[in-house]
Amino acid sequence: MKSGRVVVILLAFTTLLVAATLFTEQTPGIPNAFNPTETAFQNQTHFLTFTGSDTPGENAASATAYYNAIDPGHTKRTFPEWLAKNGFIGSVSQWHPTGPQIIACDSGPANGCDIPAHDSLGNPVYGDNIINTDSHAIVLNAADLGFVRNQFVRCVPSCSAKNPIIYTYLENYPVNPFAASGNGGSGFPSKTGYPSTAEASAAIQSALNRPSGNLAGCDPAKTDTAFGCKISRIADVAFEWAPPQASPSSSTRYGQLYAYIFADGAPPSETIGWPFAGGSAPNVATKTLQPFHGLADSGPLPINSYTGTIADPFPPNLDFIGTKSHPGVCFICHGGKPQNLTASGKYPNNGNVSGFRYLPIDVRNMLFSSDSGPDQPATNGSVAYTDRAHQEFQIKLYNQAVLRTVPTGKSNDGTGATRVAHLREVIIGWYAGFPGDQTMSSNVQNADFLPQSWLEPLHGGTAPAGSENLYETVFSPNCRSCHFNRELSLDFGTAANFNQESDLLQLALLPECQASNPDPKKRPMPLALLTYEKLWQGQPVAPQPLTDGTFLTNTILQLKNHFGYTATSYCASNP
Repeated sequence: MKSGRVVVILLAFTTLLVAATLFTEQTPGIPNAFNPTETAFQNQTHFLTFTGSDTPGENAASATAYYNAIDPGHTKRTFPEWLAKNGFIGSVSQWHPTGPQIIACDSGPANGCDIPAHDSLGNPVYGDNIINTDSHAIVLNAADLGFVRNQFVRCVPSCSAKNPIIYTYLENYPVNPFAASGNGGSGFPSKTGYPSTAEASAAIQSALNRPSGNLAGCDPAKTDTAFGCKISRIADVAFEWAPPQASPSSSTRYGQLYAYIFADGAPPSETIGWPFAGGSAPNVATKTLQPFHGLADSGPLPINSYTGTIADPFPPNLDFIGTKSHPGVCFICHGGKPQNLTASGKYPNNGNVSGFRYLPIDVRNMLFSSDSGPDQPATNGSVAYTDRAHQEFQIKLYNQAVLRTVPTGKSNDGTGATRVAHLREVIIGWYAGFPGDQTMSSNVQNADFLPQSWLEPLHGGTAPAGSENLYETVFSPNCRSCHFNRELSLDFGTAANFNQESDLLQLALLPECQASNPDPKKRPMPLALLTYEKLWQGQPVAPQPLTDGTFLTNTILQLKNHFGYTATSYCASNP
């Protein structure tokens, strides 16, 4: 338990001032977003945080209120409880927090299923160490946070049913022990936005075995994040597209978010409570860092009304530069905004926050152990594959479940276009077996799909010249993941929608103009630090940089040129 305590406390107390200095030194050419004179609150809120004047401050009290709203019965305090309540395991006693799992799904051995998910009578199959799921995939998310994600989805009664309840969860694992710069590695995710193929493969294969502890032979002094040599999972993030717990028969569906911290020990801790000594997280309303409590080393702390233990809800540290309160840290990319508590201190509307959606698996922004494989672990006879080719069908099933959370109707996006959500058009387009196919007849994701309103005249569209290249090399790898879940006027589903500029250029380009004296109040774009780094590094998609250390395309220069700016003219007109 002691080693886990050291790792997590380091994460909680590593200051952004140090992180900012390292970021500037380690990644030359990327505008510094951190001002040495800014406050600790400003340090911690440049990324993954709502900072608008209309945004409520989030803290341990609001996180507790949110959990009480979505789980008033307190039946999902721990991760195994959540899994059992939502049908992934038969009972808490069948759960194994570490080690390979038996994947029960109905797609067959060729698609990574160890056993069927249902017996001959159609009943779900459960047992020791069995995960019952409709889809399972394991990827390295190279788009925003840089974790390996072991992810699952279940639909009730089925993913093809009308208005199903949908549960999904992601186990998150670190990559840096396999990419440590002190060992000659890339330094991902701190020193570069792109790990090598070998580093990605090693991290994915390790995560599939769900290890505990540290990487054997790893020297933490040579690693690049506060996790050091830790290879056990960081946290489990779980989502429900479901009715209120108090009204299970309701036809209402909305996103409900849980974050469970995983802490090594005997046994491991897998709860929404922070199990270690306290730290602090930003409160936007007060413009300060406010403390959250953990299990005290000594002295009394108040009992958490949700967990029944001396621990506040887990405030995730997703970018290595500070904890962010739940659920806003998830809303920032999944859609929706934090809400003010009621006068009685409750989260309104049973935690129903409009705008939330699941995020799809976008293979353009993922890394795999390889593209063609077959890559599979030599453990316990499992046939769970880690290469892209053998996961394509499972990824499609996952994305079909995501599509069920996206509205089907058309609306005006503010530019005169009446259309469906960008996310809906793209998921269907990824799996079009022929031009115009709306049935998703292909089982292989077409990562090069372009929405109709981004096509240039040569390909039957009306978008300005350069739009297609801009979409493929700048927008889809750097902007699309979060803008998928913005309102229609900001989801950039058309070139005209993107070309409105709005705050885009100020948020994306102004950091270059202010690199020597960044605005301490600025929240740059993209919203995640790793994505911000990738945009300025210039690599358009997940494939690796050239052997001489350069990248294939200067994406930020493309963006400037698209809007009519040279490499210097934007800063000249916007000092």
